[in-house]
Amino acid sequence: MKLFWFSFLIFFATSVPAHAANFDPNFSTIGSNKPSVKADGIDSARISITVKNEFLGAMPDVPVILQSSRGTLDEITPETANTTITGRAQFEIRSLKNGTSTLTALVNGQPLGKSVDVRFENGIALLLNVGDLVKIPDDGDLSTQPDTAVYYYASNGKRYVFPNEKVYFSWYPQFSNIKVIPLDQMSLIPIGGNITYRPGSRLVKFQSDSKTYLPTKGGVLRWVQSEDVVRNWFGSDWNREVDDISEAFYVNYKFGEPIGSSLDVSLDIIRSSVSSINGHLGFGNP
Repeated sequence: MKLFWFSFLIFFATSVPAHAANFDPNFSTIGSNKPSVKADGIDSARISITVKNEFLGAMPDVPVILQSSRGTLDEITPETANTTITGRAQFEIRSLKNGTSTLTALVNGQPLGKSVDVRFENGIALLLNVGDLVKIPDDGDLSTQPDTAVYYYASNGKRYVFPNEKVYFSWYPQFSNIKVIPLDQMSLIPIGGNITYRPGSRLVKFQSDSKTYLPTKGGVLRWVQSEDVVRNWFGSDWNREVDDISEAFYVNYKFGEPIGSSLDVSLDIIRSSVSSINGHLGFGNP
């Protein structure tokens, strides 16, 4: 009799259509393929969520969202955001920050009610804050350049380099409050890219291009078509406010709508569009 009843349960669980049954958090699970991960932004853990109904049946094609207790400090990438025919959704998680993340899930908008921890370790040991300026120690050799580069530490855990002093001084009035960190620690921070001019700080042009551009948020350059406009903004000596950009940095910029008159744009609004490099990069102001 017990054998018959058990067989009946198995038959019933596998034969009831998924859409006719409800998600059951008691029978559903969440797990990780490893408890710890190197915090290098490359190594990752695979998180698996198995969704079952009240009859122990797998629920296919159910949307699942994985959430981390550390928010944007962790990068979560879905492999299968909707459950497969076996009721499983899988995600990869990686980070550049040491610490433990508690991972939870929403199944079709409902909390799973269970969690799994993943520990990130062996990442950068120094305490860096968003907005810190960092460089490696001076090696004392005037013929080398890497020790002169200054980087901005952004909220995504990456470092962004100032390509030259002109770009740096569009953001900061002087070289100060720059943290010197060991090369082995700097190498643990991935490079995110180059920093572009602060919006509205200067006018710029490329060496082989006669057009003069106004830098705006996100590295977008807008061609200023009228000399009257730039004279209105920067005065009669506006030519002194123009920096040449090497074609090597052309790929760092995008191009927006041309500016035909002063009515097209407010220089004050352009200048106040960002208050930090983090916001300029599109990550929000810290």
